[in-house]
Amino acid sequence: MEKLIAVAKENYPRNKIFENRVTMANNNLSIAKASWLDPLSFNYVNRTNIYNIDGVNSSILSGYFLNINFSPASILVKKPYQVKNARSEVIVANAERDEYALQLEAEVKRRYTVYVQNLQTLKLVNQRVIDAESTFTNMKAKYERSEISFKEFNDVSTFVTSVKESKVSAEANLLTSKFQLEELLTVKLEDIK
Repeated sequence: MEKLIAVAKENYPRNKIFENRVTMANNNLSIAKASWLDPLSFNYVNRTNIYNIDGVNSSILSGYFLNINFSPASILVKKPYQVKNARSEVIVANAERDEYALQLEAEVKRRYTVYVQNLQTLKLVNQRVIDAESTFTNMKAKYERSEISFKEFNDVSTFVTSVKESKVSAEANLLTSKFQLEELLTVKLEDIK
């Protein structure tokens, strides 16, 4: 059963969605941490001397300029909460992934248990069919020798038909439970070793 659970966790698409959500939350946390310097902006301007037609320097300011803008409200108020939100997203994404892993494990166990139950039921029904057919053969011989009445022979014949119908039902139940289990595994049960 552990092998089936591992296969389901590895292959089931919804599990991959939760893994990607955790990755996205971790990436958002990294972006939030790196955005602490966003409120600071640095500007650099190189202004050369500009001369008019007469050759006179018409530029009042020339040279290199460095401009620094600082937004204390953004750094002190906004950024800490953005980082806290990103950390919370990571926690939520991990919790959702872990919860789904538990749900998936429980569902695989439940479906596997139903599959095994239907398999055992089919084995029992197969044995009943063999017994019923044997009884029918004996009763048919007795009927042909006039040792039993037609009603007794008819009752046995009806019983054999009923048992064969239950075999068909048991086979259908087994196949249905197998398909439901394979739905979670995303591979055929026979392919799992």
